[in-house]
Amino acid sequence: MKKNIMSKILTVLLCTFILTALLTGCTQGETSKNDQSAVRQEENYDYTDYKDYTEDGLGFTLKLPVKYLDNETIIPGKYEVMFGDISLLGKDIPKAETDPSDHLDIFFMPQKGEYCPFKVLAYPAEKWDGWMNSSKKAADITKCATAEEIFRKDGTVYIYAQPTVDTSALDSNMKADYDEIMQMLPAIKASIKPATFTVGELGAFSANDLGGKAVDNSIFAGHKLTMVNIWATFCKPCIKEMPDLQKMSEDMPEGTQLISIVGDVKDKELLKLAQKIVNDTGVSFTSIVPDNSLKQYLDNNLVAYPTTLFIDSEGKIIGEPIVGERDMSVYKEVLNDRLTQAGSGSNR
Repeated sequence: MKKNIMSKILTVLLCTFILTALLTGCTQGETSKNDQSAVRQEENYDYTDYKDYTEDGLGFTLKLPVKYLDNETIIPGKYEVMFGDISLLGKDIPKAETDPSDHLDIFFMPQKGEYCPFKVLAYPAEKWDGWMNSSKKAADITKCATAEEIFRKDGTVYIYAQPTVDTSALDSNMKADYDEIMQMLPAIKASIKPATFTVGELGAFSANDLGGKAVDNSIFAGHKLTMVNIWATFCKPCIKEMPDLQKMSEDMPEGTQLISIVGDVKDKELLKLAQKIVNDTGVSFTSIVPDNSLKQYLDNNLVAYPTTLFIDSEGKIIGEPIVGERDMSVYKEVLNDRLTQAGSGSNR
C-alpha cells in the first residue's frame, strides 16, 4: 500500500516558487528560550529514521519520518485545499476572523480517504493574545481537539494543533498506520522550532521606478530604516495587502520609509500590468523595476513573494526578512524591532 504525506503550504498570504533558501541557526545569533526548550525536548527522542524538513514561508523546521517524507506531495495554494479537491486553488474566498495567517497541514494519504494528524498554525500575536485574554480557548479558535502555543517570532505566535480524526472508516491495516503515526507525533512536535531565513546584502543597483524615474542605492540614504516589500504581478496575496501597506506608508516612524520592488517585471506587458495594479490599489510609495543586478539578487535570495526586507541608511540588511503577507500589526512590530537593531548597530 502506497502512503503519502501531503504538506499543504501557505494560505492566502503566500505565492510560492522554488528559488534559493538559506535557513539556519537562531534569530540574531542568539539561542532563544523557545530554542533551548526545543533542544531539551528533542533529547528525549530517537530521530534516527527522521529527516529535517524546513518550511520556508512559515519560518520553522521540524523532523518528519523518512518513510513518509520521501513520498511527500507538496501543493502550494490557498486555504486548506485537499489533495482530492483542488477546486479552491486560487479562488478568493473570505476568511473568518479566527483563521490563521499561515498554516502547514500534514495529511496522511492512505488508499482511501485522507486525514490530518496535526497542523502548525501561525497567528498575529496581538490577535491571539486578545483571544486568550477573552473567553476564547485555543481549541475553539483552531477548531481542533487540542492546541497549544509552541513558540513566538517577529509578532507571530505558532500553534501546534491536532484535529479529531474519525477512524471508523479505516480498515485494520490503515488503522495500524494511523496508530503508528499517532505514536510519532510527540517526537515530531518536540522537533518543531524557529528557523532563521538569511539573505545576502543587496549590492549596488541602478534601476527605474514604475514611472520611469531613476532609482539607485541612494534611496536608502537619509533614512534610518527602509522597509522594502518585494512583490509580483501574479501574486494575489501581494496585491491584497497593498492598500494596507499604503496606509502604513503614510504613518511610518520618524526616519523610516516604505518602498517596493516588483520582482517579475521583465517586459512592457508586465510593466503595464504592474502600473495598473499600483494605480488600482492606490499605492503612491516608490515601486522599483529591477535592473539586472536586482534580478540576480532576487533569483539568488528569494524563496517566495511577498518578501519584506529591512535596510539601513548604508544599504545593509537589518535582521531577518519577512516571507509572506502579514497583518499590519505584525509589520509594525517587526519594523520597530528592526529600527532598534539599526540604532544599536546590530544587523543580524
